[in-house]
Amino acid sequence: MVEFKKRIYIFGCIMWDVIGKPFEEMSTGKDSTGSIIERPGGVAFNVALGLSKILNEKSYELNLVSAIGENERTDIILKALKQNNINTKYLIINGNRNDQYLSIETKTGEIFGSINSSNTFLTHQNEIEDKLSDICREHKKSDNDAIFIFDGNCSREFLGLVKKQACNDIFTKYFIPANYSKLSEFKNNILFFKGFNLIINLEEANILIHSKNLKNSEEASKAIFEKIKTKKCLTIVTDGPNIAYGVSNEEEAGVRPKIIKSNTSRLGAGDTFFAYFLSYKELNPAASLKKSLNIANKKTHIHLKANDQKICK
Repeated sequence: MVEFKKRIYIFGCIMWDVIGKPFEEMSTGKDSTGSIIERPGGVAFNVALGLSKILNEKSYELNLVSAIGENERTDIILKALKQNNINTKYLIINGNRNDQYLSIETKTGEIFGSINSSNTFLTHQNEIEDKLSDICREHKKSDNDAIFIFDGNCSREFLGLVKKQACNDIFTKYFIPANYSKLSEFKNNILFFKGFNLIINLEEANILIHSKNLKNSEEASKAIFEKIKTKKCLTIVTDGPNIAYGVSNEEEAGVRPKIIKSNTSRLGAGDTFFAYFLSYKELNPAASLKKSLNIANKKTHIHLKANDQKICK
């Protein structure tokens, strides 16, 4: 008898991250000393990698649905995916350019400014839509449920197709924007995301609900949940070092992130938090929302601390 694996599909960009971190305070026109690190990244890649660390490949199949070029960086990306048992069946490899993310941090690890280039992913939207349609047909035919995760580089048109094809009784859908500027096309249109579970930050919440009056994550999470709630729905709003607050039909809960005392990079911390949260939720379906948030918070802090030690070495 073949054991059924629950499938998780992560749609979004695979980036090549370039991260600059100064050793001193930065100012306009000043050539600062510091370090420059390059590595695979992007929300979709980071989430897939995070899930792979927790979810057993015997019980879960992780599928990354994205588009990249063919070059020496791609070899590094594909090797990382293979080593972590992330399926590349739905990966489009075409051309020779990869999407890139350039981030300049402050010396304390906060993001000072960034540039997101996602042309490769967006150029192949038609092929990604075809992959989505194939996946939906397969699951509807077999009646096996699945999890869909979408990052903020997925276009409005693509997410509109998701709403039409990915029925709620089979597909659990998560949207993680992590791309403040691209949310402007959803301004004052929170109802678009009815049927999705939202993992967003406070600034993104104010854009989606077209308000400057949501002062904290608790208020924002409750306001958004009331707009988009269904039989199965979850909203989590984060607010940097302040309380992350979640609302579901069964429970409300908040957790305050542990203070990071070192100067470690915060890049990808939100992706890691979600990966730990979803992993724990999947492996412990009876666990409370508060417990899942607390576990994700604790493990994310440990993850960032470990990364800091690696960089120091």
